Amino acid sequence: MTKRHLLLLGLALTGMNSYAAGLAYDFESDSNDWSARGTGETTIELSTEQKHGGEQSLYVDKRSAGWHGALVQNDYIQAGKTYKFSVWVFSKENARIELSLQYTQGEDDSYPAIDSKQVNAYNWTELSGEIVIPEAATNIQPYVQSNENATLSFYIDDFTCEEKVEEIIDYSTQPALKDLFAGYFKVGTAVTASEITPTNAKNMVLHHFNSVTPGNELKPDCLLDQTSSISDGDNVNPQVKLPATTRTVLKFCSENNIPIRGHVFIWHSQTPDWFFNEGFEDNGQTVSKEIMDQRIHNYIKNVVEAVQNEFPNLDIYAWDIVNEVYVDGGNMRDPGSNYKEEGKSRWMEIYGDDSFISTAFESARKLLPRKCKIYYNDYNEYVPAKRDAIYNLVKKLYANGLCDGIGMQSHLSTDYPSVSLYKEALEKYATIGCDIQITELDITIADGHNYDTQANMYKQLFELYKTHKDEISVVTVWGTNDEISWRKKGRPLLFSGYKPKEAYWQIIEDMPQTRAKATKSETLIGVVPTNVKDLLNIDCAGDFEYVLLTSSGKEVLKGKGTNHVELNLNGIGSGMYVVEVGTVNGNRKHIKIIKE
Repeated sequence: MTKRHLLLLGLALTGMNSYAAGLAYDFESDSNDWSARGTGETTIELSTEQKHGGEQSLYVDKRSAGWHGALVQNDYIQAGKTYKFSVWVFSKENARIELSLQYTQGEDDSYPAIDSKQVNAYNWTELSGEIVIPEAATNIQPYVQSNENATLSFYIDDFTCEEKVEEIIDYSTQPALKDLFAGYFKVGTAVTASEITPTNAKNMVLHHFNSVTPGNELKPDCLLDQTSSISDGDNVNPQVKLPATTRTVLKFCSENNIPIRGHVFIWHSQTPDWFFNEGFEDNGQTVSKEIMDQRIHNYIKNVVEAVQNEFPNLDIYAWDIVNEVYVDGGNMRDPGSNYKEEGKSRWMEIYGDDSFISTAFESARKLLPRKCKIYYNDYNEYVPAKRDAIYNLVKKLYANGLCDGIGMQSHLSTDYPSVSLYKEALEKYATIGCDIQITELDITIADGHNYDTQANMYKQLFELYKTHKDEISVVTVWGTNDEISWRKKGRPLLFSGYKPKEAYWQIIEDMPQTRAKATKSETLIGVVPTNVKDLLNIDCAGDFEYVLLTSSGKEVLKGKGTNHVELNLNGIGSGMYVVEVGTVNGNRKHIKIIKE
């Protein structure tokens, strides 16, 4: 074997899970393309002492900092693509070892993690994962390190990198959510810079959504510049900069005329501790209320100006000013650092009460364009005690002209809350008279439930939203598809692999445009039986394509036919499936079947 060889992989497409030929390093002859990462005396060398496969591995030694390790650089790894990485690691002591990626975007360096595992002593352990590399990235370098053990020596072997082949999806055959619900409310999604790099992600957002919430790119820890704040902030004027990730999302929305929901200014989480300290220093004393009042105003001012100066045509129509100040019992959060104990709030440490909320809304009202509406945003907003606290807060702010509405995050599960409990909260908020925005909707599938349970809950919620169209201005789902969701284990979204799930078809089932489209297709595509055993017959005049999907949107079979196709479903598990049939002139039909 050679130190670097092409992985000759099959390219038969199965949804989004195909990979092109890639790179592999087995370290049997040399360590070309690899180098030590870090300052000091860190070394890498071939070793026969330990090996995962073959006779040799790469030994990393003499580290003196957590970020020291081994890196590889090869022109095969390019910007704007998705890759699957794998490497085997070995250590003589228990330690956490990370596989990460480094790249540069403009003036910013990024270090996203690919995988991190606790490695047991004398056991080879695989680190693996997929990652999207942004289009503007340069100096791309995968690396292996042990951040928590600065002096750990370790071995690596059998490193592979494979480009993920993207099956381009034709979204024109899917009824667009933003068009179907245009008479009711905007339909939005949340994205990060890496999520809109794949072609399918861009096309999906453009086709289905008319509102975007940057997932992380407008949060304080993304925008705050500690070095500039220390040197130029005069203790009251926190400096900000728009990193490449933020510019990527804002540029995409600006160029495509997609309105944005800003998220978020004031939050106990993802706000660095130094923001609350004297001199903006890591170890500074906690500042006074008076200093923090000025910082709130100047931070909002600097963010708004930075965005407007670089993206003057960007339509930011809404912004979450304050986020998640209450616990489920209806009380304010306990004082303290969220980085030291999750859930605690430096805001409460400084103020001791909720006065910072009105301070933030007063500043936002003065500094944001009047057309940009401002919101209080929270999760578990249906829990009665918390619901009532949110209600009382927003009712007071709204009466004083400081707040335009409530953001109901709506992170739900099929087993809790019930739709009726959720409805009680929505209708209570509606009595305030303010606007309501559904800001982060997702529904995980609970144990014992399935995609049909999820689809039914989505359908009930969208029926509720339509009933309250006069109070609700946007419904935003928190992510484009299951695979990139922060709750991906629960498969919570409308799309999987960028393809629609049963939940998507359920929420659009009774919309007039959907019925018209189905009627148009009916004249060309024959009826498929509802219940099938081993054989499925598809009758369609002329040439057509077909695909059989699970209720989650996963592709099982696909092919082409003329007039008639008989599919053998032997070996396919029982359950609900969707057959999608499309003719050469663009007509399509989706039919549910039950495999017995």
